[in-house]
Amino acid sequence: MKTARALLAASLLLAMGAPAYADAPLGRLFLTPEKRELLDRQRALNALETQVANEDPTILVNGQVLRSSGKRTTWINGQTQNEQETRTGVIAHPDRTASRVTLESSEDPRASVKVGESLNRGTQETLSPLGDGSITIHRRPASPPR
Repeated sequence: MKTARALLAASLLLAMGAPAYADAPLGRLFLTPEKRELLDRQRALNALETQVANEDPTILVNGQVLRSSGKRTTWINGQTQNEQETRTGVIAHPDRTASRVTLESSEDPRASVKVGESLNRGTQETLSPLGDGSITIHRRPASPPR
């Protein structure tokens, strides 16, 4: 019973003292407004620098699918792109054979690239994934029907 009275008295004292502290504004705990503004500016500049540094100077046309309905899906730098949307900032226009793609962006001139090739945005040169190599296909002769 003595313990219950002591707890009741302690809780009453705490409840009476709490509103006095709640009226004072807390404000910033560790930084002045000037230091906080400086940190926010540095964070924004670092985000811009990271975005510019992450921009790839090459565009890789990974693949393309033309459906019988005429709709197409093109993979540029590993991301899909349909006719209406562009996730890479580059618009790809396929040719009739679907072996080449004309790339168009706001910063670069138009360039025609084979599917599988990469385009250097600075020099506008294309690079084959084979380099100077080649692929040779050896076909077996057809066996006579039985």
